[in-house]
Amino acid sequence: MPFVKAAEKRLEYFEQGSGDLVVLIHGAGSSALIWDTVQTQMAAAGFRTLAISLPGAGGSDHPTDPAAYSPDSYAVDIKHSLDALNISQFSIVGHSLGVSNVLGLVDDYGSGFDVQAMVMVAGGGGGLRQAPSAKEIEEIRSSWPTPDPADADKRRATWEKLHMGLTYKIRNALWADIQANPFERAFGQRISARKDRTPFLNSTEIPTLVVSGDNDSVVPLALTLEMYPKLKSSVRHLHVMHGVDHYPNAETPNEISRVTINFLLGYAH
Repeated sequence: MPFVKAAEKRLEYFEQGSGDLVVLIHGAGSSALIWDTVQTQMAAAGFRTLAISLPGAGGSDHPTDPAAYSPDSYAVDIKHSLDALNISQFSIVGHSLGVSNVLGLVDDYGSGFDVQAMVMVAGGGGGLRQAPSAKEIEEIRSSWPTPDPADADKRRATWEKLHMGLTYKIRNALWADIQANPFERAFGQRISARKDRTPFLNSTEIPTLVVSGDNDSVVPLALTLEMYPKLKSSVRHLHVMHGVDHYPNAETPNEISRVTINFLLGYAH
């Protein structure tokens, strides 16, 4: 896979197809590989896709500072990656924590880009989340769970049920990426604050599709639905997938690809 130098960080990315560009941003525990089937299907529909593995994910650099794994830091990494690749016009899809990262990118740095459309998948309402206190951070660190190697097969089987839309080869590679996640990544994401993006959502003119499964066990549907009324009626769109859990890009990539393609066909050019 190719790499891009995002300021001081080296990040891997995966590219497929040709046509209007769609940038794909993964969630808290995954890597860019989670988009593999979606990328293949979008390429067949005439789109070019670029999926970036953020710091700590896959073959990208693994910083040792937990602060490198906050949504604000990720937004800067995405910006530097797009700048280095000379990309200025695109649509963007965020999944789970990737939604916060996308909001940070477009809210804080959007004036430098022509963002055609946004798709927000299972990522909550874009509201404020304050960082825990120093005492709470120490308590989180000291009580951090250590996975039991004896449960590895059980954890893999539970995870795999929600990723069957990926090929066996990609599932194996993605699982290996997840097992290689540095502690600093998971810890930094947990203790980081998230800005209230409600003012941005209230004012944006970018067409935005909010997507969730009604069986989401990580970010409940009700939480993701909080984003929809924050958007102007002229730009907001909503799609709820029945019986789908938190990883539609891996569980039901056919559905999320179809919905995303149909949405983008109306706005990307």
